[in-house]
Amino acid sequence: MKARTPAAPGGTPATGTEQEPAWRRLSPRMLAVHPLHEALRFLPVILGVFFLGRDGEKPWGLIGLALALVVGLGRYFTTTYRVTAYHVQVRRGLLRREVLSVPLDRIRSVDVSARVLQRVLGLRRLAIGTGRADRHGDGLVLDALDIAAAEQLRNELLHRTGQPAQADAPQAGAIPDAGAGVPRPHPAKAGRPRRPRAGKLRSSVREQGHKESVDENRGKDRWDVGPAGEELITALRPTWVRFGAFTLSGLAGVGVLLTSAVTFLNSAELGPDRFPPVRALLQQISSVPTPLAVLESVVLGLLVVALLSALGYAASFWNFRLTRLSNGTLRLTRGLVTTRSVTIEKRRLRGIEISETLPLRLVRGARCSAITTGLRAGRGAEPGGSLLLPPAPLTRAREVAAAVYGDAAPMDCPLTRHGTGAKRRRLTRARGAAVVAIALTGALSLWAEWPTWSCPASLALLPLAELMGRDRYRNLGHALLEGGHLVTSQGSLVRRRQILSGDAAVGWIFHQSFFQRRSGVTTLTMATAAGRQYYNVLDLPTKEATALAADARPDWLEPFLVNETGAQDDAGTDTPPTA
Repeated sequence: MKARTPAAPGGTPATGTEQEPAWRRLSPRMLAVHPLHEALRFLPVILGVFFLGRDGEKPWGLIGLALALVVGLGRYFTTTYRVTAYHVQVRRGLLRREVLSVPLDRIRSVDVSARVLQRVLGLRRLAIGTGRADRHGDGLVLDALDIAAAEQLRNELLHRTGQPAQADAPQAGAIPDAGAGVPRPHPAKAGRPRRPRAGKLRSSVREQGHKESVDENRGKDRWDVGPAGEELITALRPTWVRFGAFTLSGLAGVGVLLTSAVTFLNSAELGPDRFPPVRALLQQISSVPTPLAVLESVVLGLLVVALLSALGYAASFWNFRLTRLSNGTLRLTRGLVTTRSVTIEKRRLRGIEISETLPLRLVRGARCSAITTGLRAGRGAEPGGSLLLPPAPLTRAREVAAAVYGDAAPMDCPLTRHGTGAKRRRLTRARGAAVVAIALTGALSLWAEWPTWSCPASLALLPLAELMGRDRYRNLGHALLEGGHLVTSQGSLVRRRQILSGDAAVGWIFHQSFFQRRSGVTTLTMATAAGRQYYNVLDLPTKEATALAADARPDWLEPFLVNETGAQDDAGTDTPPTA
């Protein structure tokens, strides 16, 4: 007989036996939420039938609305759930009945979110992730639970996933708790990995400073600890909204608004001259020379995009809080209109990424993300599941990254440059792209009757390309620190610094294209199960790429490394190894 494990409260028991916990229903208040949500999903079709369809088709719109309401109501009566000693189970469906089951030891995240109507009625949507982010629908969703039921169920599931099952039979593949209160995601190795062959590694940077602890790094920003041992790492400050204007996320909003406006005007047979503000704007732009009109349009567009980006930033990240629970699990809550709560299990954390888009670099801003298994980069049970800090000051991003990763040294350590071959490749590609763009503009001005000023204006691409190429090389580098921490940096439009722990690698890939062989460089790729599954160290000199991989994991490459001469000189100096 299985041990009876109490399920989380939040509904009326449906069925059950003495051996198994009772099946429970979702909150009855969902009857006021789901029918409306289903109706909103079909709203465009229903409106089209009512306003654009013929008289004989309008009853079908009412029938479709009634079906949507029935589907919303039916979810309450056909969906039940329970938590057993080994599984979380959800039973749903009417015509096609199915039971979804997730083992407790496979749960990797329990995320809670709420839309506007759910917040008004005190409901929450709970999503259970299993770490299989590459498969759609792999996990369970309970929509909707009472607030207390959702919080208790999340705490219960997260607590159980950190311990072996207390039952008469052991669970296969259960992950034991790695301990609580340890800020570092994985224990560092004692000392620097040995080289498989004699010879000094030239491509890594040995950083022996920065030995301060996380508490010393965050001493001035050490916030209070909650009654349940929940430590606050960072919280949103209202002044950070200014960074939202430099994310350019409002471009999508501008596109949606323009498309909707054009569609509405066309269907209503209205012209832009029917609206005085639009008419005045069009007259102003048409009354000035073409170059000035283009400049005015660009400036106006940037202002609109910046405003929408700032508003979207405030709506998405208001009340943002990043905390650490007593068992080391990270919890992120955010949202003004729609609230979300995301959890990241500490034992699945493999690294940190600090990214800076070009507009954010102008105002010294950056965002911070976790490199973790079970969450696709930028995704989780909810969009943005791996985000640790929204666009904020660069110094704050580094502090948060150090607090989460457990080491401040990799966040701003100096990097090893990749030599003249990497620099030449970046300058050649930037200059070549500019020349092609100028030639294409000239051809269009001759044969496609483009404005004559477009060809001289395109010459400005040459200095911009030169700056871009040099900036890409300046941001390119790597370092291998004590304990096997690999740090890589690359990019110009989006500059990224990625810090990966020593045990994140599952393999190394050496890649050389035809042009890379001519330049004597190699791209070294770390294959990993975390994040985007691969991280590149671009355009390393070939010998240094081999040395870097060998120094990071000596036991992997030792059978394949040989010396160039196969012997040592009389002084005992070794030649660099090659693969």
